[in-house]
Amino acid sequence: MRVPLSKQEISECKQASSLRWQLARAANVANQRRDKTRSDADIDYLGVKGELAVAKIFQIDHDIHKGGIDLNIDMWFGETSIDVKATFTQGGHLLFKKRDYFKADVAILVQAVPNSEDMDVIGWCTQKEFKQNAPDLNLGQGVCPAIHCTELRKIEELWKFLTMKRVQGFNNKI
Repeated sequence: MRVPLSKQEISECKQASSLRWQLARAANVANQRRDKTRSDADIDYLGVKGELAVAKIFQIDHDIHKGGIDLNIDMWFGETSIDVKATFTQGGHLLFKKRDYFKADVAILVQAVPNSEDMDVIGWCTQKEFKQNAPDLNLGQGVCPAIHCTELRKIEELWKFLTMKRVQGFNNKI
């Protein structure tokens, strides 16, 4: 699902990613990026844009300017925790350095749109699905568990489930 970002949102993403980068480096927290061809600032900017795209789809009041160290949960939709993973790679993978780094209820893969500031929200999976089904792959930066984007659930399915949960108040867990 393509999510356009306005000029104001792009400006705010740049500001928020710069702040995150400065805070993390000042705290001596290394970026866990797998992509060695891009800078930490590029990766932080991509991540902030990914978070904003997901927040827009789900209408989550998400403050991209929040500081602090990433605890592997980016946002909440009611009682459901979400970790947003972003990639520059078209047809990429949802990946974590280690299975245990998947702390949220669900992870959502977001992909940068080439030659644009827009983002594509690709798909999602639950923590349980990832830990049970993600093969260990070497994508050029070492072995890690990863699921190809074509094997993820459609984002519309998660939107429908979470919206029904919010509107109808049912207590089903993901």
